[in-house]
Amino acid sequence: MRVYRFSGFLFALGGAFLCLGINVSAQQGINSASVSRSRAISKSNPQTSGATSSRKVSSRNTGSTNTNYYEPTVSFKAPDEVAVEEFVNYHKHRLPLPKVGQAVALDTRWGNNEISPLQREAVLQIGFTTAEVSERTDLRPLNLALVIDKSGSMADSDKMSRVKESLRTLVGKLRPDDIVSIVVFDTDAEVLFPASRIGDGYELRKAIDCIEPDGSTNIHAGLMLGYAEAQKNFLKGATNRVILLTDGIANVGVVDPGKIASASSEFNGQGLDLSTIGVGLDLNNDLLRTLAKSGRGLYHFISDNQDIEKVFVNEVQSLISSVAKKVEVSIETDANLQVEKIYGYAPKTRANGVSINLDNMNNGLTQVVMIRFHARNPLKSSSFVKVRLSYFDVKRQRTVEEVQEVKLLPSEQKNVNLLADTEVKKNYTIAELAQSLFDMTESARRQNYRQAENFLNASVAETYRRFPNMEDADIKFILNIIEGYRRDLKAVNRQTKNNDCAKCN
Repeated sequence: MRVYRFSGFLFALGGAFLCLGINVSAQQGINSASVSRSRAISKSNPQTSGATSSRKVSSRNTGSTNTNYYEPTVSFKAPDEVAVEEFVNYHKHRLPLPKVGQAVALDTRWGNNEISPLQREAVLQIGFTTAEVSERTDLRPLNLALVIDKSGSMADSDKMSRVKESLRTLVGKLRPDDIVSIVVFDTDAEVLFPASRIGDGYELRKAIDCIEPDGSTNIHAGLMLGYAEAQKNFLKGATNRVILLTDGIANVGVVDPGKIASASSEFNGQGLDLSTIGVGLDLNNDLLRTLAKSGRGLYHFISDNQDIEKVFVNEVQSLISSVAKKVEVSIETDANLQVEKIYGYAPKTRANGVSINLDNMNNGLTQVVMIRFHARNPLKSSSFVKVRLSYFDVKRQRTVEEVQEVKLLPSEQKNVNLLADTEVKKNYTIAELAQSLFDMTESARRQNYRQAENFLNASVAETYRRFPNMEDADIKFILNIIEGYRRDLKAVNRQTKNNDCAKCN
């Protein structure tokens, strides 16, 4: 198995657990696997390092001798998925925090609240934030089952020894009354540390020392045993969660992803949540995302050191700080306004608008939904968009609903700046970059590499037009991923052009 720059993970993972309950400044609480995997796959493309290969196409008679003609092979790896909303929410947003007694703050703003009769376009940002937790005593009781892959591949790059080091660090940051169990799996699964209060953590650390990699990958057996341990001490009003960490694909026991997901969802229905953490590119990305989605948890992916602090700060804090469940946001418009595009998510059409189901929200979260509107006719008077947020407040055990209405005013100018608000401008730019990566991926899968490159060229050019000095680190981070694929596509298209010319000659 190849693991890309995993040495960064080895050092930083242990330190990231130190952030439990004391450092949430970088926390978003949003899935991040799509971003990290896209970046890792770009690095694995052969064009990045200038690697090329060739194949024999034909023999040509040059007059005195026959000459073999060799054509360079075209190789390009597109991302296996591009979740646009994860790119938009990869960084921390600058949004108002909740007021005292409020679990989630809603912030709705236009890029520009004026719309011109010529453009008839407008951009809306819907933002959400939750409060941060600074003291462990403020957190809910924890019943946690750690399900750790200890198959043979976990010995690569010294992964297992560093995972053990990280688990020891985690033990030191949990509370004596927190309930923890450890299940390990390879060909089979076993309970390494039965579910119990950790006390001073001595016995738990001894158990961690015994983990050694060997065997195949029986994800189903490990997961089922982890659920069983968490179920023993199920606590109403507490965080009851399983974390699955794996670097592979199920290859023994129940290997059908559908059956694994179905068995997992039964436990989710009983109130046991699940988060998943993938390591390395050779794993079942779809299965891990499906498991986390059904389990009301997050799916993260470890590519290199840049992912580590974000992933583990986010996920460790979210283990014990869920604040809102069954989150839904609906967007209602008047008859003249129509939703032209929502960047990411899976909206459902409803009367006079759309609705979106969002993942559960944890402490320290910032999240935005970016929407582009189009006016059917030039505005003669103000138009409106009504945003309704509904969620179940975990602490207060009741459903909360908040409504905000924002007006769009007609402008006398033929052209207005759609992105006058700096935060909307930034997040909308990232959304368009991510959308171009999504479109690129679809074209690349059809082997239309020129069209794929054109999608990226257009979004990169527009980004530099808006940000000519490119000083924003969050935009640069996403732009670097885009530039990596653009460079690779240029190489592929250059090879194809040279091959076509060689055939003509």
